[in-house]
Amino acid sequence: MSALPQQARDAVDILINPLLTIRVTGPLPDLEGVTGLIFTSANALDAYMALGGRVPDVPAIAVGTATGRAARALGFRTEVAGGTADQVIGHVLDNGFKGPLLHLRGEIAIGDIAGRLSAAGVETSDAVLYTQGIEPFADATRAALSQDRLTLAPVFSPRTAQQLRSESMGFDQIRFAAISEAVAQALPADAAHRTRIAHRPDRDGMVDLVTDMIADATNLERRL
Repeated sequence: MSALPQQARDAVDILINPLLTIRVTGPLPDLEGVTGLIFTSANALDAYMALGGRVPDVPAIAVGTATGRAARALGFRTEVAGGTADQVIGHVLDNGFKGPLLHLRGEIAIGDIAGRLSAAGVETSDAVLYTQGIEPFADATRAALSQDRLTLAPVFSPRTAQQLRSESMGFDQIRFAAISEAVAQALPADAAHRTRIAHRPDRDGMVDLVTDMIADATNLERRL
């Protein structure tokens, strides 16, 4: 939320309720012979470093700008794809990577990057470094939602969207800001008219979307 403009933050009450718990599990994979790493989240980067991973002299392909910034800050030689699993695959194929590559990820991931790249002729394996446990709405969240106030929920992953689909039943005042079409599709089936999708599937795209939705909600409340 700190990335939002101050005016947007001042216009709303902010309630933080993570719906996923990240638990680093490992093991740390062997990088012998690997010619490139793929990171599709900053959580994978954090888990890799927490397990004692080194920064090898091979390219690190980051799914989007936020993961790319985090990888560069750690010293990786980073290339950034467009923000989705499909764009990671396109980046690898368009830029002539030969493999073997290694996709470092969580237990639950979308896009089958390793399988699809291998099928396209670029040998790619994957390593699960962490699990993503689900969490319910906290009591404070349910209390806030019971006030029947317009609520905006930014959603960054299909796993979180699936948990929101369960937890948000009966709370029709929630408006969803989805980072991608895949995330939007995992939200409640009856929430399409309450969901907007970022114009770019990365942090900057979400900042723009949430800022716009806050402005729209503020203007609506003023008219009521």
